[in-house]
Amino acid sequence: MQTYLLLFVAMAAIFYLLILRPQQRAKKAKAEMAQALEVGSEILTVGGIYGTVAALRDADFDLEIAEGVIMKMDRRSIASVVRDTEEDADDVDDDDDASVDEDHEDDGADADDAKS
Repeated sequence: MQTYLLLFVAMAAIFYLLILRPQQRAKKAKAEMAQALEVGSEILTVGGIYGTVAALRDADFDLEIAEGVIMKMDRRSIASVVRDTEEDADDVDDDDDASVDEDHEDDGADADDAKS
């Protein structure tokens, strides 16, 4: 009897750790993202629509999807906040240059070690 009770408690703990806790964290993170939303933020909706936040209200917001085209959306429809693509391109270029320089320095050091 005690073995079954111990097994049941272990299964409940595993269920909580693997299923319930990650869901709670994801729900909390999404709620924080929706509350931190600002006018001018670029977002992606759960329906796959990219746009810029034009106005914010308590439970909804206006999303500008093209110049002069505004949709009223619920805050729960936000899938993610999209970072500026120009900043991303600059970050990627800087990272690529640094890694190339590091690779060349390592190649030279390895060649010197091989000659010795």
